[in-house]
Amino acid sequence: MVDFLAPFLIRAYVAVILSGIAASAGSVAVLRGVSYLPAEASHAALGGVSIAVFLGYLFGAGVDPFYFAVLFSAASAVLVAYAGGRVDKESLNAALGGVMAVSLAVFALLRGLVPANLKVVIDGYLVGDILLLTNKDLMQLGVTVALAVFFELLFYHEVMYICFDAEGSEAMGINVKFYDYLMFFLIGLSGGLMAKIFGSLLVFALVLAPAAAARMFSAHVRTYLINTVILTVLLGMVGLLMSIYLDLPSSGMIAALTSAAYVASLLYFKAMKKG
Repeated sequence: MVDFLAPFLIRAYVAVILSGIAASAGSVAVLRGVSYLPAEASHAALGGVSIAVFLGYLFGAGVDPFYFAVLFSAASAVLVAYAGGRVDKESLNAALGGVMAVSLAVFALLRGLVPANLKVVIDGYLVGDILLLTNKDLMQLGVTVALAVFFELLFYHEVMYICFDAEGSEAMGINVKFYDYLMFFLIGLSGGLMAKIFGSLLVFALVLAPAAAARMFSAHVRTYLINTVILTVLLGMVGLLMSIYLDLPSSGMIAALTSAAYVASLLYFKAMKKG
């Protein structure tokens, strides 16, 4: 019989809640028109992890890959904003592809230069396991999420103005470039966090799917952000418990559930419009 209050499960519950809060950045990405950015930033985190592990191997020192992962993913997202500009969506997508290609090239190159026991550390960010998180991991995730939420709330109105009317915001005297960079930084940060919790391969389903589903049933922006967090946490908890009962990989089960929820929401929304 499973002990649902076992320490490793309690850590998993906390991680799901943190991931739900971080997923609010996915909603901002959808509003900004860069829906793929959190997932692609999580792939960039692989480059940061590879650099950390390689440096540790090269110099024989302990280097924590988490900080490299989140900072590399966030910096990559800011580079996308710099290279793509704030209005032209095609330029943003082209910059996104270029930056992520570089990050994955770094990952592939450095992963091949370290021994097998260190490849396991890198691959932990490729396909993660929420049940293996430690207290130290939760502390790092919690502090990072708290900082991200602080800045999201502090500059909420400016970010929303820019999402809907960048030119009008600039005419109002808002420093659009600064807030745009901040927005991309926070979105990239969320991608790195999700890579740590679930693995970068599943971030698309875990960040974008709940945000896309919540948007269909949210009349206001604030409601949309709240619904995204609630939906992500709810599906995460259900998927976690289902994975335990069915003896299936937790991250994969959660991703499958969020994807199914998006498809179901889409079908329901289309049926309601026809009706």
